[in-house]
Amino acid sequence: MTIYEELGVPTLINAAGTYTVIGASRMSEETLAAMCEAARSYVTLERLQEAVHRRVAELTCNESAFLCNSCSTAIYLAIAACAARHYGRSFGNLSPEEIGKCEVIALWGQHIPYDHAIEQLGVKLCFLGYPNMEAPFDRRILEEAFHEHTICCYFASRTPSGYYGEECMNLAVFRDVAHRAGVPVLVDGAAQLPPKSNLWHFTRDMGCDMACFSGGKDLAGPQASGLLVGKKEYLDIVASLGFPKYGCGRLMKIGREEIIALYSAIRQYVAADEDARLQWCENEVRKLLDALHCTKHFSAERTWPNQAGQPLPRAFVALRNTSLSPSELRRMLEEGTPSIICYSENRPGVYVNPMCLAEGEMEQIANRFLELDHILEKGGNAI
Repeated sequence: MTIYEELGVPTLINAAGTYTVIGASRMSEETLAAMCEAARSYVTLERLQEAVHRRVAELTCNESAFLCNSCSTAIYLAIAACAARHYGRSFGNLSPEEIGKCEVIALWGQHIPYDHAIEQLGVKLCFLGYPNMEAPFDRRILEEAFHEHTICCYFASRTPSGYYGEECMNLAVFRDVAHRAGVPVLVDGAAQLPPKSNLWHFTRDMGCDMACFSGGKDLAGPQASGLLVGKKEYLDIVASLGFPKYGCGRLMKIGREEIIALYSAIRQYVAADEDARLQWCENEVRKLLDALHCTKHFSAERTWPNQAGQPLPRAFVALRNTSLSPSELRRMLEEGTPSIICYSENRPGVYVNPMCLAEGEMEQIANRFLELDHILEKGGNAI
């Protein structure tokens, strides 16, 4: 009996992607073995961090790196480092009034729940622009937003290179304007892996000061882990504030197990063959398209890129010749055997994302759609 069976919690096939609410990703056997090995021995945490951070910086072609317990923690600590640098004093010696004067510039089109990590520090968020990132954006709006208490510019990238199109506020322009004002840039690349080159593209190649990533998404490290990379002058401050130091990040605990597991996951990720993975995903999508091409109530097509703008294909399975709603289809998939999770994204069907699938799971998904097609043909809606 598995632990999930003992608890009465059904497992599922993740055909949605690296969403936190369904577990994001699966750690490899190598990562799991490293995590177990780490748990068997005691170490001085700061010595471990020093060694791992140095090695991760080398692996990701960055000046420095810091592993923490979430991407939100990485954001929180990065902004704290910017505040300390702004005043030229230790963050712990800043008064609430001084922290409250600090302002971080961001874009309305990138406003997400995770930017609350910035406000939790006590600084202000100033949003510019429009809800639609694809709208033309006059760079003067950004140029005129800076003042004496602007400590950082925050860019939540939703494309692999932060590019939204001509006349839009793209990352390259955002960086140029910020740096001309002497203000650092933090790139939130939580879900912007792949490509793995983003581990160094935002910082080394584009010159942004820091970039953060989820450790539990495509890196396939522990769910509660995060990675911050970038310039040493900022990361040194982060290290002075983060766990286990008695700074503002002390409460954001990360253990030796998560540190070693994320280190192992990063090492594997950098060494992995991206072309082979892309081809595997293409093959999985083709399996579903081929399986459903003669069904009466479904039609499937390849789509690109996936929901997070990552350069991987998905399949969209559209409903046809039926009054079944997308929500009913999702319920039938989730409550069936096997239980399959996928999302509709406000379209009349469901997306099937291969990026989190294991061998053989796409065949199970295809068979379930074939079963549902037979049920619908008979006029039923049972699971």
